[in-house]
Parts: sequence; structure tokens; C-alpha cells
Amino acid sequence: MPNNEEATIEVWPSLDHAAAAFEAATSADAEEQTAVADDVIGDEAPAMPEPAATLDLGDGKPLPVLIPESEQFANRLRKNARLRRKWAKREGVSCYRVYDADLPDYSAAIDLYEGCPQTPGRWLVIAEYAAPKTIDPALAQARMLDILAIAPRILDVPAEHVHAKARMRSRGGSQYGKQGAGKGGSGERANIARRRLPLIEEGGLTFAVNFDDYLDVGIFLDHRVTRNLVREHAKQARRFLNLFAYTGTATCYAADGGVEETVTVDLSNTYLDWAERNMRQNGFVGPQHHFVRDDVLAWIRDQRQTRNRWDLIFVDPPTFSNSSKMGRRTWDVQRDHVELLAGVSRLLAQGGHAIFSCNLRGFRPETRKLARAGVVLQDITAQTIPEDFARNQKVHHCYIVRRLPIEDAMAEVGFSAEEIAERTEELRNPEARKPRAAVPAHAQAGNGKSNFAGKPSPAGKPKKKKFYASKPKGR
Repeated sequence: MPNNEEATIEVWPSLDHAAAAFEAATSADAEEQTAVADDVIGDEAPAMPEPAATLDLGDGKPLPVLIPESEQFANRLRKNARLRRKWAKREGVSCYRVYDADLPDYSAAIDLYEGCPQTPGRWLVIAEYAAPKTIDPALAQARMLDILAIAPRILDVPAEHVHAKARMRSRGGSQYGKQGAGKGGSGERANIARRRLPLIEEGGLTFAVNFDDYLDVGIFLDHRVTRNLVREHAKQARRFLNLFAYTGTATCYAADGGVEETVTVDLSNTYLDWAERNMRQNGFVGPQHHFVRDDVLAWIRDQRQTRNRWDLIFVDPPTFSNSSKMGRRTWDVQRDHVELLAGVSRLLAQGGHAIFSCNLRGFRPETRKLARAGVVLQDITAQTIPEDFARNQKVHHCYIVRRLPIEDAMAEVGFSAEEIAERTEELRNPEARKPRAAVPAHAQAGNGKSNFAGKPSPAGKPKKKKFYASKPKGR
């Protein structure tokens, strides 16, 4: 499997344009399709290579391809589609991964989305994993063009509903970026709450998806089982908190599980609007549902000074971010997860727990450091990987997070009695603690304080429960 950690998705408009031209030139209805392709590609059409072979896909329409070996890809995709279709029908799943780099030379992920009755249709998102530098770029592009030509025919998806992207290794930007080119303009992006978007169904709930404007469509299919886990845990919870909430799909599941109150926190107004739309679409409206625009780490810091606590918290942070909205501070899930989860654990009500997920393939939790803060993890990754992602067991990691007395937490992860006694003494006698190292530059916030530094704790009792927004939600 390709290594997708720290990956972003970049759109290659030329890929879409070339695919449209190729389909127009080689389809049975070439004369009619050429006019459509001309509208798509304008004056920037690249020169197309000559087809090298013709495939019989069993639909009576021979398909010219650029690489003869693409027949192997067609056979594998046809087999996958047949098996996935049976599985999806049995499980009641309408959006799923059909192909995930099953053949190394055809290194792409293909996701199929079926619309619900209000917005019927079928869509494909085909994301090419960046080829190694040892692969001829022209050969890689020819393979991708064959994928773009073959997949819609086998999966019965109209060409205008196929969205091609390329996964590139990257370290930078916000968690959820915008595409370089999309059908929707900036005004449409700003009106995400009111735009007409395709609706899909999952787990008895309905969600809006956007294939045009953003790198991700609004729902992560690999978290399908995790979202259902949130709903099951929510049945024993009263108050739910969703951090790094994206489009609020987990909040919808928690509300469907019966929680009395939800709080959804994200740094993006656009995604909070999208989350509100998803909640409203499923009938979850009212003052008991709060949407907070804030830097999650700063917000956790503020909430620790209040009496606000939650029975169930869902945390799905990005792998890396250096968004300008975060000031000078950067985020790295491997580097910063101990401080994040220590803060999250302090927001748990007695007996409560959190579900923590991350998509860094090589993620390794610092269990000993967490235990020193009274935090223990239970790895539930294996049970949260859906069948359609079974080829990639590292597509995400998932844990149950609990807070224990520090002595118990340290004992659980294998600290010796002497180490536990030393830590206990440190907590009883702060002057005995070893001097702290200087704060590294990456942890400095805009005011020069560390990642989790903030206002000094007020004297006396914590603040009374307050509305959750530490800043007004801008428009």
C-alpha cells in the first residue's frame, strides 16, 4: 500500500481535461462527445497519445486504452465491484471504497457514492497516489487516464460525476483545504449551508457532500464504523463534545444516540455551517446544540477553567497543520497528542471517556507520558476498520481514552513501584520537580506562550458553567 501519511489531495485539471478528450475521441458516440469535451478543455487541451489496445468490458462497447496491461486493472475492478456490491447491499451501505491500489502499478483509490432519493445519482472520486520518482511520469499519467476511462464504464457512473484527484505527500496548510479548481466559485463556498448539494445516506442519517470545492467531500468513509461506535456510546451519555469536528457527522450520530446536549468545535466557519446543515437535515435543532468556532487547543484550555464537563468526547485531529488561523503555532499529532489528550481528559465527567482517532499511518501513542498525566488508552483500531478498507489496516488509528488516578494509570502501563512513588512525590511537592526544558519554537503561540499556555487560573472556585464559545462565531 502507498504511504498516505501527511498526504493532501491536489486536483490535476489537465487530468480531467485529458480524460474528457480521450473519452470523446474513443467512445462509440465520438461526434456527440467531442462537443462536450471541447466545452471542458477549451484551448488548453494536451496532445493525446494514440490508443495501444482495445478492451471488451462486456457492455458491447469496445474501449480503447493507452496501456495494454490496463486490462488487468479492468478485471480487478470488475471483480471488486461485484463483491463490494453484494457486501454493501447486505450491510445497507451506499457509499464505499471499491478499489484501493490493489494492483501496485494502478495506484489509486476509487470511492463510489450513491445519492439518497432526494438527490439520486452515482458519483466517483478517483484519487491517484503520487507515483515514486522512479516511475516515468508519462507512464503514470497514461495509467491514470486508463483508470479514468475504465472505472465509470464498469461502475456505471456518468462522466460528469467522476472527480479525479492526486494524493501528494505534503506538510502544510489547514486540515481541510480547498481544491485548486472546482465548479463552485468562492461565493458558493461561502453559502455551503444553503447550496444544493448531493445528499447521501449512512447509518439511517443523511449528509450533504461536496465533490467540487474541497479536497475531501464532507465525510470520511473509513470512519463509518467509528461513527456508529459514537452512537452506541452516546446511548449511555448525556453530554457530547466533538473536537476538530469537520462537518459534524459524529455529532449527528451522537444526537441520534440520544444525548441531551452537543457541542461541536472547529476552527472553520465553513465547516461549522456544514455541520449545522447536517444536524438540521437530520432534525437535530435547538438551543441544546452548540457550534463553536475556535482553536481547539485554546478552547480546551479555557474550558478547563470552567465546570463544563462531558460524558463522551470525540477527537479526530489533523495529522499536521500550520494554518494561519493558529498564529505562529503549528500542530503535529505525533508531537502534540500527549498534551491534547491530557487536556481532553480533564474535560471528562466522572465515568466519562473519549474516542480518539488519527490518520497518521506511523502513529505511536506515548503511553508512558500519558500515564504520568493519568491518561490511559485502549487500542480499538482493528474493530473500527470497515471491510472496504481492510487492505489498509493503517488507514487510521482509534483509541478509547480514560482518565484514572495517576498511580493506577502508571501501574497499568508497567511503571515500577519506585517510579510511581517518585511521580506521586512530585505531585505532592511541586518544588521537587525537575526543571522544565525551554519551550521549543514550534510550540509558541502568537503571544509567545507555549501551545497550551493561556490566562492564569483565577483565584478561588472555577468559573460557573457558561456558553461555550470563547469567541463569537464570525460570518
